Amino acid sequence: MAYIGKVPTAAPLTSSDVADGISTNAKLAQDIISGDTALGAAPADTDEFLVSDAGVLKRMDYSHIKGGTTAPYFCAGRSADQSSLSDSTWTKFEGTNEILDSDGEYDNATNYRFTPQTSGNYYVSLGISFGSGDNQDLQQTKIAIYKNGSAIIQQIYDPAQQGTAYIHPQHLSGMVALNGTSDYIEAYVWIDTTSGTRHIDHDTGSNHFSAFKMTE
Repeated sequence: MAYIGKVPTAAPLTSSDVADGISTNAKLAQDIISGDTALGAAPADTDEFLVSDAGVLKRMDYSHIKGGTTAPYFCAGRSADQSSLSDSTWTKFEGTNEILDSDGEYDNATNYRFTPQTSGNYYVSLGISFGSGDNQDLQQTKIAIYKNGSAIIQQIYDPAQQGTAYIHPQHLSGMVALNGTSDYIEAYVWIDTTSGTRHIDHDTGSNHFSAFKMTE
C-alpha cells in the first residue's frame, strides 16, 4: 500500500485486530490441529492429541492412551477322540483342531503348545471330557497346565466312592506370566481306571485348551 508522507510504524497483530470466525481451516498451517482433514481410521500409535497437563498445553501420542488388547490368543480342541491313553500316566492333550489363533503362535500339528511372542499375564483354560469305556470303574482323573515342561496349575478328581463311570468332564483355569520369547504352555491329562479303554472325547464343546493375554 502506498503512503503520502511518513510510513506508519509497524505494529504487531493482536487478537483484537482479527474478527471472530474470520480465519478458516484453509488458512491454518497443517502442523497444528484443525478440522481441515478427517482421519477416517483408528489412530496410529504416533498420532498426536493436545492435552492440558495442569494448565500447560502439551501433545501426546495415541499409544499412551489407547486401550489394551487381549491378543495374542488361541483356542484348540479335537475333531476326533484322543484314544489309547495309558493308565495312570501324564499324557499331553493334542489339540489338533485349531479354533482360534490370533497370531499363529499355537502349534496344532507337532508340539501342541502355545508360545506367545508378547510378554504379559495370560488367562489360561483347559476343559477335558474323559471317556473310560463301557462298564469301567473310574478311579481318578487329573488335568494340568504345564509351563516350560512343568505343571503349574493342576486339578484332581478323586471320587469318594468308586462307581461305574463312562464320561467325566473336568475343567480348570488360572493365570500365568509368560515372557514373550521362549515361555510356552501345554495341556496334560491323567486317568486311572480299573481296566478297559481310556480316551478324551472328541466333541469340541467338551474339550478345549485356550489362553489370552490380559489387558494391563
